[in-house]
Amino acid sequence: MRALNAVPDGREDTVAATAGLPRFPSGEQTTSTVVDLITDRPRRVAGTAREVHDEVDQEDPSTADLLHAIIDGLEKFAWMVSAENRTA
Repeated sequence: MRALNAVPDGREDTVAATAGLPRFPSGEQTTSTVVDLITDRPRRVAGTAREVHDEVDQEDPSTADLLHAIIDGLEKFAWMVSAENRTA
């Protein structure tokens, strides 16, 4: 982030306010619903990272490589969690 002259604000309130993720519903949820909700979050984050990847790659290829590894990890995690809802 320093190489890109960015100062991230990682405070919990700031992240929650700017993440763009829907609130996790209150109350009891079915296991299937929770698996879907948990799967959606890393997929959305990976999607956002994909949107900025090319721009970052132009400025700092090393950071883009790290970003690619993060995207890969998020997508693998989402796939593994989503497998809990497989019926076949």
